[in-house]
Amino acid sequence: MPASIEIRRGNLFDGASDIVVLPCNTNGGVAPFVARSLDTYNIPYPGPIRLGDISLRRLDHAQSIAKYAAFAGSVLDGTVTQEVNLHSIGAKLGTACAGNRSLRLVSAPLLGAGAGGLQSEFVVRALRDGFRSTAPNDSTLRISVLHQAVYARLSGDSSPFKKVSPTNDTGTRIFVSYAGASPGSAEWAHSLATLLRDNGFNSRLDQWHLELGMELAQWMTSELELAQRVVIVSDEVYAKKADGQVGGVGWETRIIQGDMLDLPPESTKYVVIVRSSDIQVGTPRYLKGKYLLHWPEAVDDRSKQLRLLQSLHGISTAPDVTPTVRIE
Repeated sequence: MPASIEIRRGNLFDGASDIVVLPCNTNGGVAPFVARSLDTYNIPYPGPIRLGDISLRRLDHAQSIAKYAAFAGSVLDGTVTQEVNLHSIGAKLGTACAGNRSLRLVSAPLLGAGAGGLQSEFVVRALRDGFRSTAPNDSTLRISVLHQAVYARLSGDSSPFKKVSPTNDTGTRIFVSYAGASPGSAEWAHSLATLLRDNGFNSRLDQWHLELGMELAQWMTSELELAQRVVIVSDEVYAKKADGQVGGVGWETRIIQGDMLDLPPESTKYVVIVRSSDIQVGTPRYLKGKYLLHWPEAVDDRSKQLRLLQSLHGISTAPDVTPTVRIE
């Protein structure tokens, strides 16, 4: 089965991907919406690039966006783009996925449909054919479409492309961190991550997303960078590894501590669950100042599930304020 092609209504930066494709002309110029995104997410501007080529750059600061940005030379000084150039871009994006097993989802706009002057159908066809010529079968090229009329045309009943509804998108990306060496921790984390997916969150778990042959440290770093929320499931083993900065937990701890320094005090990016009966023993030193969720019971504890989901969804549990009744 060839690589998947998806059509999505929305902005290129809606949700996280492994590679985000940014259009530019051969002089390195970008459209205003791309320039705003580069400034917002602290992504370096591209230099000159050949028509039909891509420049792949690792993103170290663009959290929740992508692991890499691929600047695509899709327009030659404002002149009309040819389909062959888009086919070349698609093929090179596929080659990037083939060369790195951690890159599977590519998010791209309708390259060449603006300044390039191509019809949207031609753009999708050229990118599709190029991408499928080199990409692994389990990879996906997701093309974002801003205008409703164009989206309706490309995703109609007769369309050969898979339609991705905005309401069925990836959801908030949550990385679940835990100590695999703890008794029963892998099963507990698996059940928790499944609960999150069942409630609309794109939970990320090593048991699902870490493949044989991947570089472990790079994978953990990328997941923490891309995560919009991080759920830390701690116990005695996790706390001991975090305090001693040992193994994978120690690596994650160093990254998390650095990230926390850059976050405002009111940030709720990191949610800490302590499974140990003794909350003090099960909490790493650097997390003892956090408001924790003590959850020593099984994952199916309904009250703890509700508390966690309310927090992640941003639902207030405070009762409504009753209007003051003035009695004459």
